[in-house]
Amino acid sequence: MTSRFKLREPIIGVEMDRSKELCAMVVNGIDQFQADIHYLDSNQLFKKCFVDQLILIAKNLDELIYLLLGLVKPNSIYFRVLKESVGLINMTPNVFIITAHYLNPENKYKRLLSKFYFDQELEQVKSKVNLVNKYLKKISKIKNLKR
Repeated sequence: MTSRFKLREPIIGVEMDRSKELCAMVVNGIDQFQADIHYLDSNQLFKKCFVDQLILIAKNLDELIYLLLGLVKPNSIYFRVLKESVGLINMTPNVFIITAHYLNPENKYKRLLSKFYFDQELEQVKSKVNLVNKYLKKISKIKNLKR
């Protein structure tokens, strides 16, 4: 008799579920932020509620990066995909942290936000997070193949 072993096993668990949930939360948070600032001028963005929204998105991204780093194992067959996912979103929280700093009404020096370029940056972040979410779904639903 020949023994059969599993070639690929899907990654499942609390970390994977939380990672998918965080991807959805980040995209929804960005959509909500864009809807909130859509009709506002750059001078009207210096409010604490916008700063809090941006910091919440950055926290969710940081937690997502932390969970993905926990899933990356050098001997795993999914090492390249997970490493690429971490590389895609590694520096994205900085966009939200820096923008939140400049929009904070308590700071002495404020900087106006170019909404056009910031919207482009937000769309890039959303596309990266959606790609990571697509990778996570693909990894968690792979059928077991046997040799």
